[in-house]
Amino acid sequence: MKKYAGMTVTAVLAVMLAGCSVVNHTGSAQTGGNAAPQASSSPAAAETASPEPVAEASPTAENAEAAEVLDTGKLSENFGFADAEGKQILVTAQEEGQDNALSLLDRAIGNNGQVLTVKFVKWQPGSEEGTGREMAHNFAHLPGYLFTVEEGSAVPDATYYLTTEVDFNAKSLLDVKPANEDLAHPPVVGEDVRKAIASVKKREIQSIGKIADLSPDRELYVVQFVRQDKDMLFSLVLKEGESLAFMDYPAVVQDDDYSVWRVDDGGEVSPGMFSVLFAAQKADGVLLGINWWGAEGVNTFFLNQHEATFKELDIQYGRYTSPL
Repeated sequence: MKKYAGMTVTAVLAVMLAGCSVVNHTGSAQTGGNAAPQASSSPAAAETASPEPVAEASPTAENAEAAEVLDTGKLSENFGFADAEGKQILVTAQEEGQDNALSLLDRAIGNNGQVLTVKFVKWQPGSEEGTGREMAHNFAHLPGYLFTVEEGSAVPDATYYLTTEVDFNAKSLLDVKPANEDLAHPPVVGEDVRKAIASVKKREIQSIGKIADLSPDRELYVVQFVRQDKDMLFSLVLKEGESLAFMDYPAVVQDDDYSVWRVDDGGEVSPGMFSVLFAAQKADGVLLGINWWGAEGVNTFFLNQHEATFKELDIQYGRYTSPL
């Protein structure tokens, strides 16, 4: 499996060791409710000659919410990308011989939570005529598992996560509105947001930009902090009400300060480097699927919010897209 295309070794180690935190500026702790105890039937009642009909319990708000959350335990490592027409998806980073398992996949999710119905076709062997780039123009020459898009249309060259209707509850998906579609007129970040983030990290902000708005009332930012000697830091920050959740990416500058987190990144990050594969509601937070573009490729990974922390799951995908 490919991981972290175009990332520096120092950055990879820093990402693996990075800590994350959630801060609630109201100071209140959030705890999950206990499940209601199940009712037990009386033996005496069961022995009655003509039992009274029992009405089914009405679904409670708690049960309704539980039906609309994602179970991260069912996530797998099946990723691919679309062809130039958006009619096919090729699952790469999987070895040949897994037809039985891959043929069960019937959903593709990406492009801010777009859900597509897909159908397994076959293993595509690839050819020697390819360039090695995992991009639409090289689609027919790459080895991988081929799927057709049965309903909907994929975004050409976009990354998709493949799963099944059973394993991925589509009702858990949150609406995602990208904030960086108009790069000429990026959204203005409020001074209150800047001050809150700087206060938590106790570090001056160099730049901040919004990546996307997530329903309901959540905002995803990328924040780069001012360099301190050789120590550099940026964070993906999820704001929900007065709470801020951080996923930190520290790095230590070595000989080449032009490649800090990714090859040829110039030591800077910006909202245009990131897009949202999807955002989903879990029982205890949010799961974010993030695409991180660099000079040589795109990395896709999952950020799992659990109670008061964000953690990067060991489910990742890298596409080598370096220009020829």
